[in-house]
Amino acid sequence: LLILQAVALIVEVRPQGVVPSFHATQLLQAPKGHYVELSFTLKTSNPTPCIDDMYLEVRDGYNNSSSILGVFCGRNISGVVRSSGQSLWLRKSDTFDYHFSVKPNLDKVAETQFVLLNHSSSLWCPAKGAPAPVIVWRKNGTVVQNSTSVQYKLNITGENNNNYSCEVNTQDVFDKKQIRLVIESEF
Repeated sequence: LLILQAVALIVEVRPQGVVPSFHATQLLQAPKGHYVELSFTLKTSNPTPCIDDMYLEVRDGYNNSSSILGVFCGRNISGVVRSSGQSLWLRKSDTFDYHFSVKPNLDKVAETQFVLLNHSSSLWCPAKGAPAPVIVWRKNGTVVQNSTSVQYKLNITGENNNNYSCEVNTQDVFDKKQIRLVIESEF
């Protein structure tokens, strides 16, 4: 069994997604004017994955005639490849049995978030992971929202001196970020 953890990031538009399951080839595309970034990890217990023809091929374009960016095989390797245009073309070997997943993390969570006094506002916890991780929002330690939503809505009053946090479960360990509110007035 070869496990591929892969995320395709369409840069500048900023959507992110897990590469869908595919049989032999897969085309990843970004909107015109943007490019695709693929971050991946290959893991296997097979002692000779390269000899046994277990690989992931990545090309810079829309088909197998495009420039090759890499052919990746190995027991535990990671990589990042970027397209020069809006397409990345992937091919996997027939012996490549895989499972797609991405370990949840909170790397992109702003620990200081700005909100307006006397307005409804949102806190953001753009957790990465696949499948979509469950995000637990806490206010003063009490769970106030438990869902896959990266947004927590609240009304900002002068009394909002609460402690907020968001957390995700990363394989039986919680990754948690404290969020400090900076309350600004309109004037």
